[in-house]
Amino acid sequence: MDRIGKIVVSSVHLAIDDSGLLLEKENPHRIGISIGTGLGSSDTVDQFFRSLLREGPTGAAPLLFQTAVPNAITSHCSIEYGIKGANITFSHKETSTEMALTYAYHLLEEGRADVVIAGGGDELSEPLYHVYSRLGALSPGKGGGTEGMRPFDRERNGIVLGEGSGILVLETVEHAEKRDARIYGELAGAGLSGSTDGLLQYDRSGDSIARAMSSAVQEPSMVDYISAAANSTRYLDRAETLAIKKAFRERAGEISVGSLKSMLGEFDGSGGIRACSVALSLYHGMIPPTIGRSASILNAISIIPFGSHGKERSAVPS
Repeated sequence: MDRIGKIVVSSVHLAIDDSGLLLEKENPHRIGISIGTGLGSSDTVDQFFRSLLREGPTGAAPLLFQTAVPNAITSHCSIEYGIKGANITFSHKETSTEMALTYAYHLLEEGRADVVIAGGGDELSEPLYHVYSRLGALSPGKGGGTEGMRPFDRERNGIVLGEGSGILVLETVEHAEKRDARIYGELAGAGLSGSTDGLLQYDRSGDSIARAMSSAVQEPSMVDYISAAANSTRYLDRAETLAIKKAFRERAGEISVGSLKSMLGEFDGSGGIRACSVALSLYHGMIPPTIGRSASILNAISIIPFGSHGKERSAVPS
């Protein structure tokens, strides 16, 4: 198991332990796993090609395939914890984890699982760092200034790369209540959208992001906080700001908006940690800060306090 595999498997262990879920008492065929990762085992692949170039075919690691394919991470998790239900991996760059959470939501909503372990993560690797550096995307970038991750700030000047993993244990309300689980919040909806702005481009108008948020939110009047995908780039920060104004109109100014990436840095699988943060914010009644300030995602998920709307409930993170 390579480094990113160990990171995600460890996150799954922490999530299961915190949820109080006793796997030995569950039907393994009714437990699914849905993991999102933008680049998967990027460091392992890099090391493979380095050894191949340096030593030739005899230097190539024979077990590369089992480790380097993106779904190896999810497979390691299912093997480690005996999960025999739905097993799927999403690799959709910055929205990889949101796609994994959305798929988990539908599995539960459609009655195809009682519990789904969902989230994701990514690791920092040397080639990834060099790619962003050559593109001039890293802070302080070509414009100079102070290095740092400052989403939405007037003096933001690029991203700082990060890494990590975040996992939620999602389950139907009936299953959670039956085992007397501690419920952090309710996954109330999911919205998907897309744009045609090309590779390495954001939908600068924010229209597609607004559509995703509007699809995810059943009751706009109940939204008090948005965990933004803002990553300290002017294009995404501005697009997301426009999207919030389009989706929530006159209420946009009343909603607290923050970016956890100010503390995490930017990496494709950050959505898992951000989803965990939202659930904990609801549970503890505290919104995390956007640090580092000076003097779009195309997918959106909606998590609300458990039992706070009257419609049929489907999936809850515990």
